[in-house]
Amino acid sequence: MSSENQRVSNSAADALFVFADNNDAFIFADDDGRQPSNEDDITSQAVPNSPPAPVAVWKVLIVDDDVLVHRATTLVLEDCTFESKPLMFLHAYSGTEAKSLIQAHPNTALILLDVVMETHDAGLQVVQYIRAELHNHKVRIVLRTGQPGEAPEASVILGYDINDYRLKTELTRQKLITVVISSLRSYGNILTIENQNSKLTLALDHLQKTQAQLIQAEKMSSLGQMVAGVAHEINNPANFIYGNLFHTETYVQALLKLIKIYQQHYPAPVKAIQTTTESIDLPFLMEDLPKLFNSMQAGAERIKHIVDSLRNFSRLDEAGIKPVDIHSGIDSTLLILQHRLQANDNHPKITVIKEYGQLPLVKCYASDLNQVFMNILSNAIDALEMGTQRPAQCIAGDGEITSEIFFQCPLPIIHIRTEIHDANKVLIRIADNGPGMNESTLNSIFNPFFTTKPIGSGTGLGLSTSYSIVVQQHGGNLSCSSMPGKGTEFVIDISIQDPVKVKI
Repeated sequence: MSSENQRVSNSAADALFVFADNNDAFIFADDDGRQPSNEDDITSQAVPNSPPAPVAVWKVLIVDDDVLVHRATTLVLEDCTFESKPLMFLHAYSGTEAKSLIQAHPNTALILLDVVMETHDAGLQVVQYIRAELHNHKVRIVLRTGQPGEAPEASVILGYDINDYRLKTELTRQKLITVVISSLRSYGNILTIENQNSKLTLALDHLQKTQAQLIQAEKMSSLGQMVAGVAHEINNPANFIYGNLFHTETYVQALLKLIKIYQQHYPAPVKAIQTTTESIDLPFLMEDLPKLFNSMQAGAERIKHIVDSLRNFSRLDEAGIKPVDIHSGIDSTLLILQHRLQANDNHPKITVIKEYGQLPLVKCYASDLNQVFMNILSNAIDALEMGTQRPAQCIAGDGEITSEIFFQCPLPIIHIRTEIHDANKVLIRIADNGPGMNESTLNSIFNPFFTTKPIGSGTGLGLSTSYSIVVQQHGGNLSCSSMPGKGTEFVIDISIQDPVKVKI
């Protein structure tokens, strides 16, 4: 009851109610046996500083097969309030009806429950139904019986999850109110605890996400710095080699030209020169040396391309928003992962199919978006490596992998597509034909620290951080679709113009 005094109505206070219930009688009267006067107050103090329960009314379910019990209980309690909220009465006249009502009203605060109704243990069956089948452990249950022999108190208390056990003969008016107020207070405290637990869970979830973002940001920052450092260190000697190859080839060509002139003017060299010419196979050397320089030139250009891709991936000098070629970022990421795409003893070569659309430059955080590509592509490779027991060849009759056999072909495939969506958005689809995921795993993949990899093989931060980058930093959307045996597809949806940061 609230801090203000509450009175039982005059009609209830001026009368005694005597009811027959299976040959046992109980009386709603004052504890001292006298009839209450108008001056009697029934007051209940709420728990100090307790937050208000998130209910507008307290639902009280009266379960009894005697109509008079319903009338008397309602009459005694109709003017009672607790924490300034009134009572709302629900009525059931059998155990079956009680089950239906509690299922329809799961936020019922209190049940005043008779034991013997259509069967000798109908009330106890209701208790079992509420606790075991509905898993409702919040509602307070007070058993009221007129036949204690049918349900002995000791066995009921031990065997059933009830909150109070009373004989109808001992439930006077004031004791009934006391039992009700005590039960409502207990129910309100449960709601308060659940509310606080919910807030703590949200706070913990937010803390975990923040921690995951910090860990992944530090991890990727270290990776970016390492990649940039490696690129810088490789760049200097690579430029040295690349820059000197041209001059070296020029010098060698000049020497070969000189040798040819000597051969023209001295067709019959001395024996020592002839012996050396034969030992080094001069004709082959003169033919093969230009080919070696061409190979060295191609290798130097390859090194230069790798260095450029490493620098493009790290983009430490482009931390802000800049117009970026999305395809360049994807290609740079694939180049870094190239060694994992090659065939080895455990799995065949992973084929990458690229269907790039005509995309404009996209304003984004380039380095962060490259991290997203890295995380998704790495996961796709992991899935293909874990799920492949595949033959080395699986191609269509014309030698091309078609979309129709993409998910059926045993050859591991990663399919990357880009396109413009709704004129101002870019869609980036990254799909694999790996083993896929069940619904439970799919619903958890963006949670921090969730991973299906063996212990020590994954932190569970990659996809949660990727989601944060796409959704929060870029105001876009990152979704995933997958089914067991049907592969997995991630879809990145971001704006072509300035990204808008989103608070989650």
